[in-house]
Amino acid sequence: MNDVSPRRLVAVAGATGRVGSVIVEGLSAGGATVRSLSRTPSGLDTANPQITNVHIDYANPSSIASAVEGASVLVISLGSSDDQAHQEIALIDAAVHAGVEHVVKVSSWSWPSRIHPLDWHQEVEDHLSKVDIGYSLLRPMTFTAVIGAQAELIKNNLWGGAAGTRHANLIDVRDVADVATRLILSGEASGSNRRAYHLTGPDGLGVDAIAEHISRAIGRTVKYTHRTPDEQRAALLSLGMSEWTVELIIGIDVESFASGASTEKTSTVETVLGRPPRSIPDWITENAELFR
Repeated sequence: MNDVSPRRLVAVAGATGRVGSVIVEGLSAGGATVRSLSRTPSGLDTANPQITNVHIDYANPSSIASAVEGASVLVISLGSSDDQAHQEIALIDAAVHAGVEHVVKVSSWSWPSRIHPLDWHQEVEDHLSKVDIGYSLLRPMTFTAVIGAQAELIKNNLWGGAAGTRHANLIDVRDVADVATRLILSGEASGSNRRAYHLTGPDGLGVDAIAEHISRAIGRTVKYTHRTPDEQRAALLSLGMSEWTVELIIGIDVESFASGASTEKTSTVETVLGRPPRSIPDWITENAELFR
């Protein structure tokens, strides 16, 4: 059931991102009026009359203020950057000042960590707890898209890392976006309600099993080379990756995969959407061309 009046405005920050773009599409399809906020609005849909595309300049407080003015719900789904926490906190403060009722924050399945962006998400969540606004925190497990990020390495038989052998319940970005959309359209993400939603895929796989599924999908053998963190750091740096990217990849391997933190499984996606989340094998089959 759609409880969101078309006259109620939903502002979406990060509207051209992997999650934000699907939220914008879902909200507009569900009848909501959407203000898409982006630093690059040229990439947004200009044909849909329910969507207003707005350029936002995070270095300009007045731009942030006008971006959220009049909205009932603010969705925050910014990509990772050194300024992420500062920008998201600025959005939240502007929303409080403008009288926005509710924030839907796409966060992360996290724990006390110094890994970026996990610590940035924690900083933003901490700020949300201290201001007078309702919120829905979406805390997804690592995205299945992390497999796609390894596509070039997989194609060149260079894939490996320090992830260990434990399975991980990776989640499709579209399921995260669909949960956000459903919560907003149903009215559950509204007003002064405050709640966190922990989102995982339906069944986890280890990296060796993921390699087997990719192998079947593309018709050639793909292997994952198990390395120590130091070996992985040297391997990635030799490929020309930045220190920031290398430390993020190793941090996810060690703290999320090898530690077992990603083995947890919740039924939240199915509870909210009335269907199971998309599986890792289905994602691999759908995206097989990435690895050929």
